[in-house]
Amino acid sequence: MPKQLPNLQTLFYLILSLTLLLSALLITSVNRQNNTQPHSASAHDDDTQGAIDWVSEAEALARRGDFGAALPLYEKAISALVSYPSQQHALRYRYGIVLNALGAKSRPDLYPLARAQFESVLRYLDSGAKLPHSSARVRSALAHTYHRQAASEETATQRKQLLNTAYLLYKSAVEGLLNQREWHNLAITYFNLGQVCEWQGNLEEAINWLEKAVQLDLQHKLPDLEEDSDYLAALRQQVEPVQQNRETTL
Repeated sequence: MPKQLPNLQTLFYLILSLTLLLSALLITSVNRQNNTQPHSASAHDDDTQGAIDWVSEAEALARRGDFGAALPLYEKAISALVSYPSQQHALRYRYGIVLNALGAKSRPDLYPLARAQFESVLRYLDSGAKLPHSSARVRSALAHTYHRQAASEETATQRKQLLNTAYLLYKSAVEGLLNQREWHNLAITYFNLGQVCEWQGNLEEAINWLEKAVQLDLQHKLPDLEEDSDYLAALRQQVEPVQQNRETTL
């Protein structure tokens, strides 16, 4: 299966972190506005606290498996932050990760909604705004939605289109991740590029990407070295299978 970005390994963590994220944003933003615009800070407090409450309720529902009731609450929290784009897009990014994880788990119909979150975040970053995560990381996350959807797609034509889109998006993220020195994210993106190439039947290119991933794992002592090395060895074996003993018995 495709690899997810680091520090986003479990759905429970993803859901929990949304509330923690908004709480931190509330403290930071209100403190800033208290020094400049005290009246608007109160309004911001109300709006952001409402968003935190909705995410908290959604979190409780999601832990019980009631995602049908939880997801609209995430949407309400995002809407509540419409006047505060930095907080809203930070939440959109995390919500996109949650949707992508749910899509892989049992709800492939959620992939388009996950993509909508990442695309909105990209537009925000491309406007010159800043967030804790880079646009390259968001592009890799967006690629991941196409990659994961392809894993469950039964129609050959649609699967091919999804993989082609994932490949282009992953490649567009590589230079930015390299420039930002996001080594673990870059290694994961290399791994995912290799898997996309394998699924497309391009084993030689898949090996090239996995070699890059393993090189980064070794250079920066990343935790995926064993997994990436095993995958690289398996790819090489497909290209250069062990020669059968051709000797004949007389």
